[in-house]
Amino acid sequence: MQEYRRQTAYLYAYDHGEQLRSAGFVKAEERGGQCRIALHLRCYCQPGEAAGKVYIYFYHQNRAVGILLGEIESRNGALEWQGSFSAEDILGKGVSFERTRGIWVRRPNGRDYVAEWDDYPVDLTRFVLYPSGGVRCIRCPWFGKCERSGADEADGRGKLYEGSPPAGA
Repeated sequence: MQEYRRQTAYLYAYDHGEQLRSAGFVKAEERGGQCRIALHLRCYCQPGEAAGKVYIYFYHQNRAVGILLGEIESRNGALEWQGSFSAEDILGKGVSFERTRGIWVRRPNGRDYVAEWDDYPVDLTRFVLYPSGGVRCIRCPWFGKCERSGADEADGRGKLYEGSPPAGA
């Protein structure tokens, strides 16, 4: 029999790092090596305005690292997103669904919405985006504390190695 797991979590609005109200929900389902996620946010955006981006996050070195899943769409008077990916390697980033802690939605208006699988409040100051330097940056002991964490692998500045000193050190 296939292994089946399901997560449901409430999306909470955050203002200046303080958890406010429930603003929607996320349903995640893992079956047969595939993970499907459906997100519904009770919010709206003006015509022509960008709705925002959806990230799935995991904890690494005391930071919540967000992996971009896609853009939210405005549908039926709400913001929604649906997608699927491999449960063992989310979008080729080397992170399994089992390691994730929740969903993070960033709106262009500066609002953040977070659904933690365990339904705990989160510290938004610890959220960072998955670095364009990839796995090498994640392994670096200075992850998130140097400009190299955000350096693009193809930017021609040379190789980054685990244990390399941070920029300016």
